[in-house]
Amino acid sequence: MKKLIQQYPIVALLTALSFVVALLLAASHNNLFPFSLWNEHRVPREPINLTAVPLGTINKPVQIIRTGSVEHATSTPITADFSGLLSELYVAEGQVVKTGQPLLKIQASSTPVVEQTTEGSSQQTQSNYDNALKEFNRLQKLFELGAIPRRQVDTAAARLQEAKENLSSTQNAMQPSSAIINGSATINAPIDGIVTGLSSSSGKTVQAGQQMFSLGSGQEVEVVIPLNQNDLYLVHLGTPAAIEVSEQRVGGQISSIYPRIEAEEVSAYLAHMKLAANPNGLLTFGMSVTIHIDTGKTAPVPAVPKVSIFQDDQGRNLIYLAVSEKAFLQEISIGETIGDFTEITSDLPQQSMIITSNIGDIKNGDAIAVTQDQTN
Repeated sequence: MKKLIQQYPIVALLTALSFVVALLLAASHNNLFPFSLWNEHRVPREPINLTAVPLGTINKPVQIIRTGSVEHATSTPITADFSGLLSELYVAEGQVVKTGQPLLKIQASSTPVVEQTTEGSSQQTQSNYDNALKEFNRLQKLFELGAIPRRQVDTAAARLQEAKENLSSTQNAMQPSSAIINGSATINAPIDGIVTGLSSSSGKTVQAGQQMFSLGSGQEVEVVIPLNQNDLYLVHLGTPAAIEVSEQRVGGQISSIYPRIEAEEVSAYLAHMKLAANPNGLLTFGMSVTIHIDTGKTAPVPAVPKVSIFQDDQGRNLIYLAVSEKAFLQEISIGETIGDFTEITSDLPQQSMIITSNIGDIKNGDAIAVTQDQTN
């Protein structure tokens, strides 16, 4: 043996080291030593005192977000059916009105009124009749589909009859004539819309065919937004809306809502948005835009204190949960921040306790002593 060791000293040394390592491993496995040579003796950390709060809720505003388009604005002119005195004006500039709502009352002159039929007034009367006929046909089809109440069709029919009579009178009046008109008439809104271009007031004299204002958005362009049936419970005339475009926010309100007919069925509803402004012509015809409609309603959503949220090097949003006296790291998805709370869009157990203090001092799995925060 001695001769072998002398002859192979390196082999002998490696054999001896292997034997020692084997002994140490066996001793460690059988707990013959209180500690191992390669592991440092660790003293358990004391539980970390911190505060936590239950998973909470916030009332988040309910918004309807839709993709719409910028279109040329449309409006319906409101004209005097005959000459007389504008005795009552029931609306004001910028007011939102609904179909069938009284707009104004005209008191006919009690003295002879001499009227001269001109080419311009004839064209205006024909245009009024054509618009009334088109509106009546549209509403009649919607009524047959069950999309609107009967009263809207009746109102359109009365307007059509009135326009027809005016057209007939104009066509028959080939020369100046004298007539006495008595009584008064109330003009109702033929469509939903916003009063724009108001050019007269109570007590003023008006002429037959004179345009006193329009119903619509009153602008060169407006935004048209597709809605479904359920949206109509939340979106009404005057509902605020906003567009985010080119890092600018353009506000406005819903000025009218019409059904969209496809294959003789109501496929959707189209809301028209009147713009509060169009800075530097930012919105142009044909643009596609995203619209946020503020319904004025709120709904409760899960939320945590914003001080409990932090990010890692990868940009993930994280919180610590207190579970069985230990801290556990939890990745979350977040929504809006309202006040001191941030909406949670990922699932968390209903009874979760969210750690709100000493977040920088703890690690995943640390023992903790929790005091519930009573201020939240």
